[in-house]
Amino acid sequence: MYYVNQRNYPHICYPTMTGVPGRKRMDTTISSSGCGVCSASMIVQNLTGEEFSLADAMELSIAVGANHSPGTDMGVLAPYVAERFELDLVETTDPSKIRELLGQGYMAIANISGDRPEDEHIGLFSHGGHYVVVVDYDATTDMVTILDPSQVPGKFLEQGREGKVIENGYILHTQFTTLAEDCLPRSTEYYPEGSDFRVWLDYTHKTNSENAFFLFGFGCCCD
Repeated sequence: MYYVNQRNYPHICYPTMTGVPGRKRMDTTISSSGCGVCSASMIVQNLTGEEFSLADAMELSIAVGANHSPGTDMGVLAPYVAERFELDLVETTDPSKIRELLGQGYMAIANISGDRPEDEHIGLFSHGGHYVVVVDYDATTDMVTILDPSQVPGKFLEQGREGKVIENGYILHTQFTTLAEDCLPRSTEYYPEGSDFRVWLDYTHKTNSENAFFLFGFGCCCD
């Protein structure tokens, strides 16, 4: 299984916010903001077996302007990734559709929304916005296999996260419903006034987790 951990790349600059007037940032790195490009690299190589290095994924993201949030706008990047590797792409928040496609061998990039203090939810994979890759699904147990580009020792021992993830090295397992709960959207009003993420959401007129799952696979899925 091909895996990339963004924490290994604090030395690689990944400029962000480039689409928002006056908000270009050159201090962001793969370590701080590169979960999206790490996820794109992992999903392509694990799904297709073709090489798509982190450097290639970052280059594509910058070239198509997907790096204009505090990290990566997967809504912009995903279609270019799918086109380059001739993959089917489905963007959805529908749990039954996600299960159906994962069961057909699709893999997904899941958009994690993070903590939601307004409903007392502690983010499992991140306290803020994040992307993880779903590489497998077991319909019998409703468990998903996940690669988390920001996995660090003790991450899933924090209060509110204990017992929700089974770790086998960098390969993680959790219930699909647990992952889906971590991807529920938040209203812009809950983000701090003036924060990069809120500025970007306001500028793009998006809502966080607008499409919680970006599913990639071979062939056409049924409507």
